[in-house]
Amino acid sequence: MSAPKRVLVVGGVNFDVIAQADRLPSEHEKLRGSECSVLPGGAASNTAVGLVRQGCAVRLVSAVGDDTAGAMCLEVLNTSGVDTSLVQVQAGARTSMAVVLSSGAGKRMLTFAGADRDRAFRAVTEEDVHTVDHVHVIGEPTSVLGRVVDLAHQAGRSVSIEWNGRDMGPLAHRASLNFMNADEAARLPRPYEASDVFGIARRTAELVSGDVIVTLGAEGAVWASATGQLFHEPTVPVDPLDRTGGGDAFDAGVIAGWLDGEPPTVCMRRGLDAARHVITRIGAHP
Repeated sequence: MSAPKRVLVVGGVNFDVIAQADRLPSEHEKLRGSECSVLPGGAASNTAVGLVRQGCAVRLVSAVGDDTAGAMCLEVLNTSGVDTSLVQVQAGARTSMAVVLSSGAGKRMLTFAGADRDRAFRAVTEEDVHTVDHVHVIGEPTSVLGRVVDLAHQAGRSVSIEWNGRDMGPLAHRASLNFMNADEAARLPRPYEASDVFGIARRTAELVSGDVIVTLGAEGAVWASATGQLFHEPTVPVDPLDRTGGGDAFDAGVIAGWLDGEPPTVCMRRGLDAARHVITRIGAHP
């Protein structure tokens, strides 16, 4: 049996408050929810846990505060099998938070900044990168995150980027895989725009010289290769309970499949199956 692929995940850890209701409230409406949960989250945290479930060995680079929320996040991550030795616990800081209003079919989210993630990103060393096979990054296209991508590129390690509604083009030309959902793709500015999401995926792949994978909700996912090929993988429709973390689970499944040498359709199938498992439960760490 081959050794597990080693992945360094760089990004945020949040403490999530997820409030559920049959629908989202209207302006000034007081709506009684069906359930409220508090649990660890954040795109990097969710993806790290997802990669462990896919059989990878994962180290997470992030930051939390020295508060109860941070301790709970670290406990869940450690129990899930994520190596948190590169997660900074910053004295006097609070852990970042997210408030999610979830109606199953839709969600709205507010995020609140906490511990300084850039400080943790700056602390990543050449050795940290040399000891892994792949680096996955989530965050703003800053010089600090760009430095991590540069270290991976110089070390000959593959890189994937979660765009998460941002224009990650400044970093993407050094990435093999680029992830976004259809709504995010449709909001991309020029020069990525096209007449439909398939065209956007193909255009973006051409511009960044890397593969672009876009989730399409109930329509599955599309993969545009840097060489111009287009692959579509359908999914089995489900009634989602909470969409939080579904995209992160998808990323994890695709990355793990790609590191195993699987073709795009199989990688997307792994990602879609992982996402379906998450969105039919509450929170990303069921």
